[in-house]
Amino acid sequence: MQRNAETALSFEKNNKYTMPDISKGFTLLELITTIAVVAILAAVGMPAMGNFISQNRLSGNVNEFIAATMLTRSEAIQRAGAVTICRSVGAETGSNVCDTSGSDWKDGWLVYVGTASDTPTTAAGSAHLILARQGAFTSGTSLVPASTATSITYNAMGAPIAAPPGYFTFAFNTKFSRLVCFDPSGRTRAIKPGDAC
Repeated sequence: MQRNAETALSFEKNNKYTMPDISKGFTLLELITTIAVVAILAAVGMPAMGNFISQNRLSGNVNEFIAATMLTRSEAIQRAGAVTICRSVGAETGSNVCDTSGSDWKDGWLVYVGTASDTPTTAAGSAHLILARQGAFTSGTSLVPASTATSITYNAMGAPIAAPPGYFTFAFNTKFSRLVCFDPSGRTRAIKPGDAC
C-alpha cells in the first residue's frame, strides 16, 4: 500500500499536464496599450467612414432623381402626351400639390400625367394621375436647379416642353456635390462639379 501511494505521488509530480498554481491574465499595462491602439485606429478611421457614408447617400439621391426624370420622360413617350415632374412638399405623406414657393427640390417631388398647370390627383381614371412620389431627403441635402424651376414637363417625343434648367446641383452638408445635367432632348446624366454639362 505504501508503495502505491509513493507511485501516485511521484506520478502527480511528473505529470506535465497538471494546472499551474497561478493562472495568467492580462496585465494592466497590456490592457491600457490595447485600448490606446483601438482608440487611435478609431480616430483615424471614423472620418473616412463618415465621408464614405455621405458620398454614398449623395449618390443615392442623385440616382433617385435621375430615375424619376427617366420615368417622367418614358411615360410621356408611352402615353403620347405630357407628363410632369414637379417640386412638392410632403409628397411622402400624401400631399398631391406641386409647390412653386421655393426652388430647392430637397423636400421631394411628384411625377404625374399632365402639364405644370394641371392639378395632380390619385383618383382612379383621372387624366392627371400621380405616377410616382418622392419624400424629403435627409437633413443637410440640397437639390437646386441652375435656374428657378419648380417643374419639368416632357412631351410625347420625350423632350422637355420648355427649356430644362440646364442642371441641378446636389450637395450634402456642403462637403460633397454632384451635378445632374439635362441635354436638349431631355436626357439626364450625373457629372462632378467642374465638368462641362
